[in-house]
Amino acid sequence: MSGIIAFYEGNDATQNIIQTVEDAPGQDFKPVRNDEIRSAKFFNVRPGAEIRLYDDPSGSTSDDFCIINVKRPAPEYIVPTFERTYEDEYVRVTFIRNNGLDGKISRIRIN
Repeated sequence: MSGIIAFYEGNDATQNIIQTVEDAPGQDFKPVRNDEIRSAKFFNVRPGAEIRLYDDPSGSTSDDFCIINVKRPAPEYIVPTFERTYEDEYVRVTFIRNNGLDGKISRIRIN
């Protein structure tokens, strides 16, 4: 069974769901609504999954980006913001700042 990633308009997985995708590797896409995603909720996302979120529409690392590495699945896990580096038992989140990423995501890659 695939895990699910839901991307939200508000921080802390609040407001509207912008887009929902499975955690299958090899994805590289622009969100259905540009510059609106601010957080995510993971539902049983597979260990080893890497979710990369970019400010740049081509996925360049010259602007803000965030890398989320899933360490272990959880029935439900919230990534409240993409603008903070932290690690816990479920994920390792690495944020590279330029001028802010929340609400500015233009490219997503899932491996």
